[in-house]
Amino acid sequence: ERNAKGKAKGGAKGKAQPLQPAAKDEEGFSLVDNRPVPGKASGRGRGNTKGNKGRGKGLQANYQEGILGQKQKPFFQTSPQQKGKGKGKGGQQRRGLPSFKEWSVQTKTEWDMKREIMLSSLAKLQLDAREVKYSDLMWCGKLHHYDRMFDRITAKTERPMRRFEELEFFNVSTSDDPHLADMLQSEDNITMIATDHVLACLVAAARSVYSWDLVVTKIQGKLIFDKRNGSHVDFLSVNETAQEPPNNDDKDSINSPVKLSQEASCINQNFSQMVLDMNHCKEMEHPNPFEEEGDDTMVASGAYRYRKIMLPGNPKAENEFERQAVGMIVRTEVNCQMPDARGDKGLVSVKALNEYDPKLNYSWKNCLETQRGAVLATELKNNAFKLGRWTAQAILAGCDTMKIGYVSRQQPKDPWNHTVLGVQTHLTDGFAEQIGLTRNNMFGIMRTIIDLVMQWDDGKYLILKDPTKSVLRIYELPWDAFGEDESGEEEEEEEDQELDEDGNVAPVQPER
Repeated sequence: ERNAKGKAKGGAKGKAQPLQPAAKDEEGFSLVDNRPVPGKASGRGRGNTKGNKGRGKGLQANYQEGILGQKQKPFFQTSPQQKGKGKGKGGQQRRGLPSFKEWSVQTKTEWDMKREIMLSSLAKLQLDAREVKYSDLMWCGKLHHYDRMFDRITAKTERPMRRFEELEFFNVSTSDDPHLADMLQSEDNITMIATDHVLACLVAAARSVYSWDLVVTKIQGKLIFDKRNGSHVDFLSVNETAQEPPNNDDKDSINSPVKLSQEASCINQNFSQMVLDMNHCKEMEHPNPFEEEGDDTMVASGAYRYRKIMLPGNPKAENEFERQAVGMIVRTEVNCQMPDARGDKGLVSVKALNEYDPKLNYSWKNCLETQRGAVLATELKNNAFKLGRWTAQAILAGCDTMKIGYVSRQQPKDPWNHTVLGVQTHLTDGFAEQIGLTRNNMFGIMRTIIDLVMQWDDGKYLILKDPTKSVLRIYELPWDAFGEDESGEEEEEEEDQELDEDGNVAPVQPER
C-alpha cells in the first residue's frame, strides 16, 4: 500500500517511477499497481518502482495499466446503416480506423459543455511569432554534452540499447511544480503557467487520433494548464496515425497499443541518457527541483529551463484582454548540448522512434541507410501526433537541434532488448517546416485557447479529444473533479449510460 506523507510546507513528495518494467513475464510487461495514490500533492513530487513507496503524486508509475484507456470495451461494427444507441454485433473494423477508441476520461452528465472545436479549424489560427518575446527565469538540473559517436552508428555497426534502471525520471505536472507556483505569484504580467508537454499536446492536437485530455484551472484571473497524473499525455503512442494502427483485440499482447506505448516511453528515457558524454557536465544554477535532499538515488541527466514567453495581443480585437500582450511561464526540458556550443546555443532535444514489427520486405535494418528519406516519411505519416509534440517541445525549450534515434527490437517477439540502428540530426526549424508546424500557428493556438478560457468564470475546465471524431470539447468541471475517490463513482455511473455507435459512452452534446 502507498502511504501519503505530508511535508511541513504542504508540498508532498513521492519517489519517481522510472519507466522501467517491474518484473518480466512471458507475454510482455508486468504492470505496476494502478490504484490511485491517496493524498494530494502541492509541491515537489516523485514516485519510485523500488518498493512502491509513492508519497505524493508528482509522477505516477509510468508502467501502469491504462495508458491509452482504462477499461477494455468490445468493438462494434461501424457501418452507415448502424445508427442510434443500440449495441452493434461484433465485426471486422473498417480498415484505416484507429484500433483503440476509448475516452481518456469518462464524461459525466453534470459536466457543462462550454465549447466544441473542430480540429481542422486550429490550422487557421495565426499570430505573428516575430513579436513573441522570450526570457529565461531559471535553469535547473545539469546538462551533459552530446556524444557525437552516436552520429556515426549505422545498421551494420548497431549499438545495443542500455538500460538505466537505477536512475529516477520525472514528469511532474504543472500544479505539483514548486517553482511554477512561486513564479505565478511573484512575476509581473503573467496570466498562465504550463509545461512543454501540456502545450505541445494542444499545439499538435489536429494530428491526434486517440483520446487525451488536459485540465485548465482558472483562479483569480490566472490560468494553470495541467494534466492528470498518469494520463495519456504522459505516454508516447506508437503508429497512432498509421493506416493500420496497432490492434487492441488482445490487450495482453506485446504489440497492443498500451504495451507499445510503455515500451516507447521506456526507450525514450533510456535513449536520452545513453547518448550523453558523461565526461563533460555543466551544473545549472539551481539543482533538479524534484530531487529529494539526502536521497542517494541518481537522477537522470537533463536541464529544466523555465521560460517567460510573451504573446502579443491583437490591436483590432474588441475585447480589451485580447488587445493586451499575455505572459506565460513554461517549464521546458533540454536533454543535452552540442560539444562545441556555448551559452544557450547548441541545445539538443533527444528523442527515439521505435520499430516493433519489421516486415520481410521492409525493415529499418535493411532500409535505413539506403532509403533514409523514405523511412522518415513513413514515420511522419504513422506518428504524426508524436512527432508534432516533440517538435513543439523543442521549439518551446529553445533547442535548435533535434536528434532522433531509430531503435528496433533485437528480436521481434522481445520487447525488452533493443538496438540503436542510427541517429538522424535535424535543425528544429527545418524539421518543423517539413512537418508543417509553423510558429505562427503554434502560438496562435495557445493565444486563442487562453483568450477563450479567460472569458469564463473562475473554475476547472477539461479539454478532451474525442477518439471517434476530429473534435476537441471543453467542459466545465466541479472543483473536486479527479479527486481521490473519483474512480469509485465512475464505475457506478457507467451502468445504464447511453452508448454511441462505436459502443462508447457518448459525451454530452452541445445545444444547438
